[in-house]
Amino acid sequence: MLSRLTIQNYAIISSLEMDIQPGLTIITGETGAGKSILLGALGLALGKRADLKVLNNDEEKCIVEAEFKLDNESLKPLFDAEGLDFDQILICRRELTSGGRSRSFINDTPVSLKLMQEVTAHLIELHHQHDNLALQSKEYQMDVLDTISQSLPLYKDYVSRYAALRATQNKLQSAREEEHASDRRKEFLQFQIDELKSARLTTGEIASLEASQNMLEHSEAIDQVLSELQSVLSDGHPSINQQLTALVKQVESIRKVYEPISEIADRIESLRVEVQDLALEAGRLDGPGESDPNELARVQTRLNQLYSLIKKYNCKDEEGLIALREEFKAEWETLSSMHDLILSLEQEVITLQKDLIAKAKTLSAARMTGAKSLIPEVNKLLKELGMVNAQFTITLDTLEEPGPHGMDTITFQFTGNKGTALQPLQDVASGGELSRLSLALKSIYAIQAALPTIIFDEIDTGISGEVAWRMGQLIRGLAKGQQILMITHSPQIAAHATHQYHVSKETRSERDTSSILRLTADQRIEEIAKMVGGEKPSKEAVSNAKSLIAAVKH
Repeated sequence: MLSRLTIQNYAIISSLEMDIQPGLTIITGETGAGKSILLGALGLALGKRADLKVLNNDEEKCIVEAEFKLDNESLKPLFDAEGLDFDQILICRRELTSGGRSRSFINDTPVSLKLMQEVTAHLIELHHQHDNLALQSKEYQMDVLDTISQSLPLYKDYVSRYAALRATQNKLQSAREEEHASDRRKEFLQFQIDELKSARLTTGEIASLEASQNMLEHSEAIDQVLSELQSVLSDGHPSINQQLTALVKQVESIRKVYEPISEIADRIESLRVEVQDLALEAGRLDGPGESDPNELARVQTRLNQLYSLIKKYNCKDEEGLIALREEFKAEWETLSSMHDLILSLEQEVITLQKDLIAKAKTLSAARMTGAKSLIPEVNKLLKELGMVNAQFTITLDTLEEPGPHGMDTITFQFTGNKGTALQPLQDVASGGELSRLSLALKSIYAIQAALPTIIFDEIDTGISGEVAWRMGQLIRGLAKGQQILMITHSPQIAAHATHQYHVSKETRSERDTSSILRLTADQRIEEIAKMVGGEKPSKEAVSNAKSLIAAVKH
């Protein structure tokens, strides 16, 4: 139950504190005095989005606190899961600054707006005047039926599975489009793979071919140098080898008698051995022999082929070409596997569709059961609200395929007159009829949801007199089991209040300021008299006000 509301620096409210009691609390006041502003501030404490335009004074922050008294521990599991300390007194606080910063607290612990909304959704229902008009929309009607028939968990499960199906269908469509677009890509890849494969690429081949090309282009010079080298070293007359051998013999002949030449003799001998070794190495070398134009042409053709491929594929060498060939193979295999992916996704779609249809049927059955239970209850309440000839029903038409909201088209149908055919609510209901129908639905919902507090913001639009009186009776009856706050301009409804507050506006220091006052019994009579007869009510208006209050069944 909402026990206290504190507001600072919100719109035309500078500072306000309101203690709220059980039962039916009625809030009255002139249009523009700040009644709806009061509920706007409360909405902040419930986790509604903030608008910086509500700041009364840019130099001060806006603070709104809503205090609740909890009569059970139904919220404790949620508090435990979120790491919050649970207490029978729950304080939701919201702070706004001119810099655009918004902070939310539950029992002085900072929390997210989402969590604040989740917590307060279990405590209070806020119904605005425009919700009556929303009742005319198909989506709102579906939400009302799902809420009252307690099929929201089924609906949320269905929506989740529908989203999974749509996501898989989108993947399947993308895979099919990719497969179609990949056919030409695969053909081109196969051509490139075949081209590089037929080139029989090996690492280091270009360097080897370039060396062969150079040798073949200089074969005559190479053979000439090798021949001359062999002649000079060992085959000529006299060759270097022969001359060194003779010189060694001569030096050795005087070595024993001329000691200083020993070192030279050793070095000449070493030189002779080195020359012999050079001669052997030179003899092992095979020159290209007679120039072979065919072999040279083959080498050049192969090099041109490799150079062309390197340029075409923008590679540095044959290693780059080999790596690119493997990349092409991997991409081709990936594209080729798309067919298997499509088959897998098609099977997944079939499975999801079957599951979704089953969920949709379960949801439809719950909605149908809820509708059958709801229709007579609504019609009963409409009669209590003075609509003795009104008829309300709900039709559920089955769709051929599952849609975003199930396999049902839900239509609220209504007629307010005897002998008039039922028609879609949005085509026939007047403002007053919408107000009463909305109240009937909210009453049923409030009882089923067991919400501690429900707030009505001028939902009595378009009604007056006897109808307003009956609405007051109905709301007062609801307030015996729940705390109800209601903003109204109707004296017939205000007369049913357990507690009544008056909101007024005055100008201070060139600024409008709103304030709220809890009315005494005498002040209530005066306020209701003003609602009946104007700012200066007559004796008849005062008497009427007293009669209205006295006629309320306690």
